[in-house]
Amino acid sequence: MSFNHIVIQNILRDKWTYVSYFLSSMFSIIIFFLFTVIVFHPSLAGLDPDSTLGLALMLASLLVYLFSFIYIAYSIMAFLKKKTKTLGIFMITGASMKQIRTLVFRENILIGVLAIITAIVLGLVISPLFLMGAKVVLNAEAFGMYFPIKAIMITIGLFLVLFVAISKVMTRFINKEASIQLLKSDVVIEKSIKSHYLLSFISIIITIGLGYFLKIEHDIVGSLGLLFYAAFFVSVLCTIYLIISQGMCFMLKAFERSSAYMKQTNMLLASNLNAKMESHANILFLITILLSGVFLCTSILFSSYYNVEKDSEANYPYSFQYIAPPKADPSMVKADIKNIEEQLSTVDSQKYFIEFKSNEDQRLGYMSVSDYNLLHNEKISLGANEFIAVAGNHKTIPITNVSNDKYLKQFKLVSVNEKNLLTTGFQQTYFIVPDEVYNSIKYPVYKTYLFELDNWTAHTELAKKIIEDFPHIYEERYVTSKIELYDAEMFTKSVMFFIGSMLSLIFLSAAMSILYFYLQTTLLQEKEKYVGIRKLGLSKKELFTVVSKELAILIFVPFAIATTMLFATLFAMRTMVSTSFLQVSMMSSLCFFVLFFVSYIFIRKSYFKRLLSK
Repeated sequence: MSFNHIVIQNILRDKWTYVSYFLSSMFSIIIFFLFTVIVFHPSLAGLDPDSTLGLALMLASLLVYLFSFIYIAYSIMAFLKKKTKTLGIFMITGASMKQIRTLVFRENILIGVLAIITAIVLGLVISPLFLMGAKVVLNAEAFGMYFPIKAIMITIGLFLVLFVAISKVMTRFINKEASIQLLKSDVVIEKSIKSHYLLSFISIIITIGLGYFLKIEHDIVGSLGLLFYAAFFVSVLCTIYLIISQGMCFMLKAFERSSAYMKQTNMLLASNLNAKMESHANILFLITILLSGVFLCTSILFSSYYNVEKDSEANYPYSFQYIAPPKADPSMVKADIKNIEEQLSTVDSQKYFIEFKSNEDQRLGYMSVSDYNLLHNEKISLGANEFIAVAGNHKTIPITNVSNDKYLKQFKLVSVNEKNLLTTGFQQTYFIVPDEVYNSIKYPVYKTYLFELDNWTAHTELAKKIIEDFPHIYEERYVTSKIELYDAEMFTKSVMFFIGSMLSLIFLSAAMSILYFYLQTTLLQEKEKYVGIRKLGLSKKELFTVVSKELAILIFVPFAIATTMLFATLFAMRTMVSTSFLQVSMMSSLCFFVLFFVSYIFIRKSYFKRLLSK
């Protein structure tokens, strides 16, 4: 019998353990492959890699691969833990550690290669449907099917390296003494978690302090850069783990002192949790982190849709804005405006003509109160020495100090309007002055034609055509459109939403898979334990109650912690977060709760059935 034959026979004898490992690996590879199919799609070939969208796609690809690395490493560790007893048999029969490690390495590589091949084949089958879904989400007409050679090569190369590296490293964790001891005793008693309440308190204080600096002390954060964010991230992880582990320790001790401890099956439940406190704490921590990632992705990226229209209008207040600078050719301007009016003749629109004068050195605009009233449909009147300061940049407070201004240094400021007047950034600030004062100002005149469309978000194709027909020409014309900005931002948000959805799917599936692996690795031990307990008189109903409560803790406690963290973060950022963000967070949390409850019902039924099977 050859060594490779032993490898294959070992896999076939314990096929269900290998199937679960194979499926989890294949799932990770499929997700990465489908993601790279999108990243390397010809429609995105012209995307600037240094743009926000390009960097987001690159970062998301790295996150998916990093997650795959961690997830497959965890899967192998769970797989090795379940195979420890089998490996002990090989050791007792005389196999050396080198042979054991070679056996496990070849098994992992075989499973890995099969997982890669299967994932790519299934990915090619699924990708047309996947691209159709992406086409709808991204609203991209040219997002059709193609043969993803680059995605295939990258997936094969990266995951082959990943499986070889992880298999080589993980086989070093095989312990001969532990394997033989487990073979002899069948049970490994976990060490109990020690109380470290002071350490937990210090960790919470440090995390809150770093979070406080992140919120208000931007100079400190900026000076430390990546080091600060790394410290904050590590601090958050340590705090979460300590809260979970020490919280379990404290709650169990309090529960054992309560009157409920002696009722029904509570004593058995507490005994189970005490016996597996460390492993339970590790699982709760992992699932909490993954769910926090899911909630963060969904809340931020889903809510971004709600603000696109509002943000576009805040930056570019009008559907179309045509500014003719002082050096513009009047005949060209006249022809341009006529053509724009002809293209807009098929839609309901309003046209405005105003002008402003500009101190071009300081980029300060001056506008008559009559034109300002025309834009805002108001009847504001100003005294002879009064003015209004209006924002020229979105989210930038207008300049109000005019002590050095040539025309307004003796004027009185009567009000400030922080809402952007025209295209953001064209001028720093606009000073609204009486008509007589405006006529006396000797600065170059910028003639501005404004068009506002009814139901403007529905006219993206028209906006594209007008912007293509009338591109920017420096010192001759400046054309902007909030419709074009809205369309570009919606595409970016759609891609970000797609990335977030993929990451959320990965994290959510990983959370359930980790729980599944954990239950799988402890199933045999739990079956033997409950067989012994049932001989003492424990009924199926009582056993079902204990299992249900334990599974509920493993599933709903991480959900509760992740949800609490999400809303605690939102509360801390309440001045920076919109109402829509809160609404989306609440709705997504509710949807995930329903999903988790359904998963709980399914897992409980399946696990209990296997627990009683012979």
